[in-house]
Amino acid sequence: MLAQMGSATAEQRRMRPMKAPERFRLIGMTAMATILIAAAPAGAQALEDSQSNGPAAQTGDAASQSEDDIVVTGLRESLRRATDIKRSADNIVDSIVADDIGKLPDQNIAEAIQRIPGVTISRDNGEGQFITVRGLGPAFSTALYNGRILATENQGREFSFDILPAELINRVDVSKTPTAAQVEGGIASTVDMYTARPFDLGTKLVLSAQGNYDKLRGKVSPQASGLFSTTFADGGLGILAAFSYIDRKIEGRRIFTDGWEANQSLDFNRDGTPEYTGVSLPTYVEYGANSTSRKRISGLLSGQAKLSDALTFTVDGLYSKLDVNDDNKVFFVYGGPGDVRAGTVDANNTLTSYTGIASGPMITNQIRPRLAETYQVGGNLEWKPDGPLSAFLDVSWSKATDDTGGNQAWFESNLAAPGYSAAAVQMQLQDGLPVYSGLGNFLDTSNARLGYITFEGVSISDEIYQINSQLKYEAEAGPLRRITAGFNYSDRKKQRFSYKTPDGLQSVFGGIPVPQSVFGEPADASDFLGIDMFPSGFPAYSAREIAAYLLTDAAIAATANPTATRAALAANGGSLDVALIPSNSGSAQERTIGGFLQASLGGSLGARNWSGNIGLRYTRTDVTSRGFGQEILSITTPPGLDPIVNLSAPQPLTEKGSYSEWLPSANFKIDVVRNLVFQAAVAKTLTRATLSDLLLIRNINPRPRERAITDGNPDLQPMVGWNYDAALTWYIDRSSYLSVAVFQKDLKNLSESVTTTIQVLGLDFRRTRPENVGDDRIRGLELSGQYTFTGLPAPFDGLGLQGNVSFVGDEGNTYNVVGFYEKGPLQMRLAYNHREAYEQTAQGNRGQPVNVAAYGIWDASINFALNDRLTLFAQGLNLFNEKTFLYSVFEERTISYETYGPRYALGVRVNF
Repeated sequence: MLAQMGSATAEQRRMRPMKAPERFRLIGMTAMATILIAAAPAGAQALEDSQSNGPAAQTGDAASQSEDDIVVTGLRESLRRATDIKRSADNIVDSIVADDIGKLPDQNIAEAIQRIPGVTISRDNGEGQFITVRGLGPAFSTALYNGRILATENQGREFSFDILPAELINRVDVSKTPTAAQVEGGIASTVDMYTARPFDLGTKLVLSAQGNYDKLRGKVSPQASGLFSTTFADGGLGILAAFSYIDRKIEGRRIFTDGWEANQSLDFNRDGTPEYTGVSLPTYVEYGANSTSRKRISGLLSGQAKLSDALTFTVDGLYSKLDVNDDNKVFFVYGGPGDVRAGTVDANNTLTSYTGIASGPMITNQIRPRLAETYQVGGNLEWKPDGPLSAFLDVSWSKATDDTGGNQAWFESNLAAPGYSAAAVQMQLQDGLPVYSGLGNFLDTSNARLGYITFEGVSISDEIYQINSQLKYEAEAGPLRRITAGFNYSDRKKQRFSYKTPDGLQSVFGGIPVPQSVFGEPADASDFLGIDMFPSGFPAYSAREIAAYLLTDAAIAATANPTATRAALAANGGSLDVALIPSNSGSAQERTIGGFLQASLGGSLGARNWSGNIGLRYTRTDVTSRGFGQEILSITTPPGLDPIVNLSAPQPLTEKGSYSEWLPSANFKIDVVRNLVFQAAVAKTLTRATLSDLLLIRNINPRPRERAITDGNPDLQPMVGWNYDAALTWYIDRSSYLSVAVFQKDLKNLSESVTTTIQVLGLDFRRTRPENVGDDRIRGLELSGQYTFTGLPAPFDGLGLQGNVSFVGDEGNTYNVVGFYEKGPLQMRLAYNHREAYEQTAQGNRGQPVNVAAYGIWDASINFALNDRLTLFAQGLNLFNEKTFLYSVFEERTISYETYGPRYALGVRVNF
């Protein structure tokens, strides 16, 4: 349940009879453990020979290289660098490091860091978007970009990792235990993404181009990236520029029920005595074919100047624009308990088959774009003289927007298909999926009549101003190694603007004939997710074409009252354009000040080296929520159409609040024996209430079977956690280790959506509102390891293996296995990621639980270097077309069953 408290949509696969990949996962995990344990002693001596003084310390930026340094790249070198970071850090950190500039091991940052123990992802259009860490959802992790919080186009705090292309990021650190020096906000983790700077690289040019093939869409899409870096003025000035471009054409297929209505009574013969009670049945079922384009263009610019021997100035700029244009053609059927004339119910009280439905087959065109832009500009002044003192000052501005308000659409038609009869319609669950028959000749659109129509959408703006500063004193003797103090300030404002076509225009066209000219090619739905309802597809049209037709004299004349229709259009500027909904719009502004003091310690106990830090952070937050209040005056229902809510004039509202917290933390590390390191940590952390929950907003759904009101709650308090961690790691050699970690999180002030029943104008409504509901405890265990088989005879010395298992109980256990080979010009990689089933929320669709089925996905890549400059590569993602599956309590109660299919890439990379 906690795993989705950031409002992310988790996508997992449906449990089916065990496929080959599922059998392989058990064999693979057993083999990984056996090989690591058996091979480990061979590598122990290698570490003692090569690392008698321990690994070099890593900092937030890549270490600078002189002109005479030899820079080693490759997959094994990236594992070595990530292992060095893990070993040298006093807190518990896992990292992903690119094996060359701008070359993370996956196409997407979220998909790359899902290989880290305890990290799982959710997907949008089949691509990784949000992360869940140790069972806590996206809002519980703080995402940083070069140490700064990056604005997000989402309504809450959760960061969309697909905004940033992997080509622009060189390293990602996931800190699972905090230090006082880290900005607060992540009970689950702090994720810091680093880019290269010109002083790190010197002169370098990298270009990459590839073609992506998405199997379901059957189209090849372009992708390109590049990076140029140089220094001049005797190394005193540097500039770096990078870009990334992708325009993917994909297609998804989905069966969707919008949840199941529970505790229903079925009276087949209408004699007042129900044959079944307590039954769950679907409200309606959608079958959607979604042709989508995902176009993203991103770029960064970085400049550096050595103002003196001790003073360095760095300025960074980032821009990323992601346009996702969903064009979902949907066939659906709709009915309820009163429409069932006969049926069967299983032992779970689930309606598994029935006869009779209220409405004929219907179609919609659902347009659901995501139009996101992200900016960040920052300047950093770093002072590092020869003495013990050093300092930096960092100032930044970031803004993100999603301009979907008015760009979404739902245009619905009842086909009233020839031969359709409610008494003849049958539904049958086949392999757990709903399949209908007896719908008449739905390819014949001659009787089609328009139903509910609307343009709509929510636009988001997120803007952050930040100041971070730090002063560090390096001690020279005793256990005190350094003292660090810092101050931070941020001003963040999240705005939400909700738009919709006015109610009067959503209904006036209901029932008019749909012109045959707007029907294009039927939606391709043959062999739809294993069912055969649509051997020749189903009818489809464009919402934009329908909207244009509705403004013609022919359409207006066909309405029940043409004069009233013209008046309604005139009042809306002669169009179907959207209008702002004040009651569902608002803003939340947070001003935060904070500071910290941290002592870093170290020494030796006999032959055992130890280190750690202890610190205290203070933070104060002032919150201002603004919105509009409107009373429900009446609810009217036009014949055959959805009800219309009539509201009073909007009145501006403002609420303020504040809170402060002291956040202590301590991290400790000791060499138990040589190459065996023990770490422990304790810290108090907080996660602020997600910004969308703090808004003064109200959304009203007046449909009789769905009556619901959703409110915000500006009085929400931050969620606070006490975190306890311990880890034991055996560093076998520079690239190999075995690790076990345990953790416990004691959480207070948890925020959850609470649903109650209220009465409005004598009608019962389900009211859902976020509340601080109480406490919880999460415990978990992580096992991880990696090994490079350099001691094997050639050519097997190029083999390597990574793996991890995370046990977090009800939040969904996970594991990853990655096998790789790197020898000479050849590099290959095969990865498998798996998450077990879990409950996403206790109150979701129709007020019922939403469960996510187990999900497992295979990816592969191969690289071949033709020479030192030119590399050819190929990639495959979701090789076995794993599908995502959401259900309610029992697997036969499908909520969503979806796939975007496998995707493949072939490309070339040039490095100068």
